[in-house]
Amino acid sequence: MTLHALDRLEAERKLRSIPAVLLETTWVLDAQVEAVIDALLAAATAGDERAYAHARHVGEWCARIAANLPCAPGAAFMRRCGVLADLDPAVLERVRDVRDCAAVVRAFQRLRIVEEREPEVLTAALIVAAADEFDALIFEADEERRLSPSAALRTICAAANEQTRPIVRALVQTLRNVPADILAAIA
Repeated sequence: MTLHALDRLEAERKLRSIPAVLLETTWVLDAQVEAVIDALLAAATAGDERAYAHARHVGEWCARIAANLPCAPGAAFMRRCGVLADLDPAVLERVRDVRDCAAVVRAFQRLRIVEEREPEVLTAALIVAAADEFDALIFEADEERRLSPSAALRTICAAANEQTRPIVRALVQTLRNVPADILAAIA
């Protein structure tokens, strides 16, 4: 049994010990959703700690980008979409607690194939794409190919277009000590 599976079981045990009247509060409902997400992620990554960590990192980058982008969905929703980005959207649609993330995950996975018609879903999918790319560049398994955050930003900025530039700008705002050439390139 992996460490993540043990953590999930412990979270489930703690949730069962909470009195029913308290289960109606928002923070407990959020904790339940997070437990469901953790269970889905643990099953999908099958103990691959690197894939699990990447999913969690993408979720955090999504939340940070969303917090710096005025037209973005909420940071908590974007965190969930980022964490679930590599899962099958058909599975997500069948799980009540994460059903609302399925459209964003589907749009993210098909981003290069088809244009999304709903602007909110497209924005969310583009946020997930930027977060996924950034984390993949700085969290590369092969240390020889791993980029520094500045080099990763340069790569992402170079590929930015009119549609993705505000999202890349929001990503840049989440980081400290960004080199001046990157700030100028994305302005």
